[in-house]
Amino acid sequence: MFEVASQIIICLILAALIGGIIGYLLGRASCTKQNKCHEAKTPSHELHIDNYTNKEPSSASSKVGVKPTLLSQARAGGKDNLQRIKGVGQVLEALLNETGIYHFNQIANLSPEEIKWLDNSMSFPGRIEREKWVAQAKDLAQGKEARN
Repeated sequence: MFEVASQIIICLILAALIGGIIGYLLGRASCTKQNKCHEAKTPSHELHIDNYTNKEPSSASSKVGVKPTLLSQARAGGKDNLQRIKGVGQVLEALLNETGIYHFNQIANLSPEEIKWLDNSMSFPGRIEREKWVAQAKDLAQGKEARN
């Protein structure tokens, strides 16, 4: 009985070792094909921001819009609670902050081309206009309650 159990354990260890080696080799092979081996890892809720506006001619910028002025961090007074805008929850607020939008006036001053860029880069087309973020942000920036 002990002999059979030890043989099973040895076989399992060997199978795990061989599987690990094969997995490593396959991962390494696919890594060289994609040429993404040494890129920094990003969070799972990555924004997929397109930089076509800097690389493509004007025809591409009409598709993705114009990148708005973004901040690297909130201003000295701290960031605004963007969740006060109806339609912006905790996850979306975090995505906006990662993009560089921290304040109501940044959203309030978005042009139609900048809205198009955000729609494309954050993968929620039409949501900004549909939920009237700009109008709500204007009210909130002035200290009023957001309107629907």
